[in-house]
Amino acid sequence: MKLTKTFYKLKGAFDCHPRYIDSGGGTRSGKTFSTLQMLYLLAIGDKTPTITSVVSETLPHLKRGAIRDFKTILSEDNLWDENAWSRTDCIYTLPNGSVIEFFSAENPSKIHGSARDRLFVNEAVNIDWETFRQLDIRTRQFVICDYNPTHSFWMHQYIAPRDNCITINSTYLDNPFLSKEQIEAIESNRKDRNWWRVYGEGQVGELEGVIYQFEQIDRLPDEGVEVLGVDFGFTNDPTAIVHCKVDTGRRIVYAEEICYRTQMLNADIAKALAPYRGVEVYADCAEPKSIEEIRRAGVNIRPSDKGAPTKDRLLFQIQWLQGWELKVTKQSLNLIKELRNYTWAKDSSGNTLNHPIDVYNHAIDAARYALFTKFANRANQGKYSVSVL
Repeated sequence: MKLTKTFYKLKGAFDCHPRYIDSGGGTRSGKTFSTLQMLYLLAIGDKTPTITSVVSETLPHLKRGAIRDFKTILSEDNLWDENAWSRTDCIYTLPNGSVIEFFSAENPSKIHGSARDRLFVNEAVNIDWETFRQLDIRTRQFVICDYNPTHSFWMHQYIAPRDNCITINSTYLDNPFLSKEQIEAIESNRKDRNWWRVYGEGQVGELEGVIYQFEQIDRLPDEGVEVLGVDFGFTNDPTAIVHCKVDTGRRIVYAEEICYRTQMLNADIAKALAPYRGVEVYADCAEPKSIEEIRRAGVNIRPSDKGAPTKDRLLFQIQWLQGWELKVTKQSLNLIKELRNYTWAKDSSGNTLNHPIDVYNHAIDAARYALFTKFANRANQGKYSVSVL
């Protein structure tokens, strides 16, 4: 296995036999990957069968996060056995009878169900205290929690101060397998003091001034005015496509992430939009050539409305969108991550500025292009009003 410095920090903490390992750290430090490696090695070495539970906030988050990482870890060493994997129950059974199970924190029967030997709470900052407490009391041996420390939460209040808890910190510098481009992308955010503190240094931040409030839902409703938005990217930034259904009467936006990938050509974007033929699509008006190529592929795509004719255009559109209730499907992982981290910028003294940070905004911008263009109209005197559809 390819082991990071983060793995050895975890192993060093485990060797001290704590009840809890508090594994907060920055982006791309290998926290989740390393924890899964250690838990696998422990389980495969057990003389009697054990149960290890890996828990995260939702099943989509698990499938695209911890489960995908677990399969990668075993596959890289030709250890993955498809016959040992229960796709229905998300349980992997090892040759010695030990099992590693994956389930979401929204599953009451699992939370309040049978006990386990080991517990890994992935991205614990997104799980509430009572859920963790129920999982904790049903765990016989030890608990590991990992997270990006965007703000202080129950870990810092109730668990980390205990004598039987060991806290470790990890950053991208602990992961030797990152590419030069990934490192440059991370380090390009040094000037954003709070972002760098959390995601660069892995220290507890003060995530103040989150711009949008939202609620998670299982799926989009059947009814509603449909519209899609596209934010173009390619090398470092992803192309984001967001599908919205809108209840104009109650001013509710239901949003779902359709695509969030780098290296997408216009033909790829047109293919991703093909299932929505006929639905209006609005894309960043700064790329007219791309919009025209996608339109010629049969997509009903148009440039987004620039909006208020002032230097505060972005601020105006944000304030307009804040007037709507936002509900996001649970499988929209990147959109959810952006919404949790998209905040007002601050100056070097920590004073809040009148514009947002320039990160965590790809899927958010895609939704904004669509919603503002579709549902806001310029009146004769340069003012705006919500259209009634």
